[in-house]
Amino acid sequence: MQILDLSSKPKVEDAKYWSSKIDQLYHPLGKFSQDSQSVVYSRDIINTTKFTAILLKEWFYLLKKGGYLIIDYKPNKFCDIKKLEKNMWWLWGGKYDILYHGQVKQSDLRDLTSKKLTDFVKNSPSESVMPKAADSNFRFVCKKLETTQKEGDDINHWTFGIITKGERNDWMEEIIQSIHKQKIPHYEIIVCGTYFDRKEKNFTYIPFSERDNKGWITKKKNLMARMARYENFCFLHDRIIIDKGWFSGVKKYGNCFELLGNEQRLKGEDYRAGDWLTFGGPLGTLSKIAQLDYRDWDNYIYMSGQLSIWKKFIWEKCPWDETLYWGEEDVELSFRARDLGYIVRFNPYSSCTAFTWRYGKLPSKYYLSEGLLPRDMLLRRVVRLLGRTLMAIPMARGLLLPLFNDVFKKFMQSGIYKFLANH
Repeated sequence: MQILDLSSKPKVEDAKYWSSKIDQLYHPLGKFSQDSQSVVYSRDIINTTKFTAILLKEWFYLLKKGGYLIIDYKPNKFCDIKKLEKNMWWLWGGKYDILYHGQVKQSDLRDLTSKKLTDFVKNSPSESVMPKAADSNFRFVCKKLETTQKEGDDINHWTFGIITKGERNDWMEEIIQSIHKQKIPHYEIIVCGTYFDRKEKNFTYIPFSERDNKGWITKKKNLMARMARYENFCFLHDRIIIDKGWFSGVKKYGNCFELLGNEQRLKGEDYRAGDWLTFGGPLGTLSKIAQLDYRDWDNYIYMSGQLSIWKKFIWEKCPWDETLYWGEEDVELSFRARDLGYIVRFNPYSSCTAFTWRYGKLPSKYYLSEGLLPRDMLLRRVVRLLGRTLMAIPMARGLLLPLFNDVFKKFMQSGIYKFLANH
């Protein structure tokens, strides 16, 4: 029985495929194919990191149907019996059977060989009692019941969708040409909004201008997704251009992903344009949006609406909510997908450029390890804190919300706001 042991650090020549330190960049699926392994084994990793969801996603995707995931660990604050099983159910519920989850003798871990693991799987001890946490080693063994490979899903097949109001046709031309230049073997472009039919091969135009004053982009994106021919799709607002080498970077990352982001920078400026963001808390959290280091990940990551890369089968289970409009849709969609077990990841090998970005430099996520005060944008953080404090007062919230809608949006275009936003 073939066994892929992911317990040890990767060899130097494998470093480009995944990080030796477990973080968001951990991605053995960049080297090993999805649904390719009979057994995936890990020891003393899952109980050392907050990136449990990423590990379980990667490891389970590697397994072929009928394959076994074996995890040896010692329960602690990062991972115990209940946390491991709850995470597996959140991410993979219904796609596996637990064959064993209980204590394992130290002698079973000593001089571990493929044969010893195989024998354990074939002769897993029966459990009539729920295992209890103890200061000892535990083993989790589950069997994958169904394939996670979707028929017709191919890295060389892409649908690109662009939404527009007809005000940026010069940018639209650059965006469309940037897609053509990727030399993707099989792709199509769908434009929804106010544009024109280019009468080109693999080009589709969907005229749509309803509720343009509100920005009904959720409707536009659903129309394009419904028409998409391919499993992989990339949806763009009419201000995002795909950089040279984007597709080669996608191929380097690999075709096994759910929701995906990549680097985005503002044209002519040396800062990121909303490419890897955390909302900072549940829906309703005010002014805690922050950009993350590409190695980091948390439960409040969301896929920026101006560039969304994902699989059509996920859209079928989690379409955009058409009761929401521009500026409301991306966080809600990302969190709803997350709750269904689909998580957002970041591809460090591809990039895009934003022609415009209204929010300026965003604060980085603050970590206590940095010290008492954050290292960047202290003034903007103070303004945010004041806003959150005032909005926590019901009377103040009733006064401030109308002001936000009528006044603050204009204030965001002023020089004073730009100063605050960047200091």
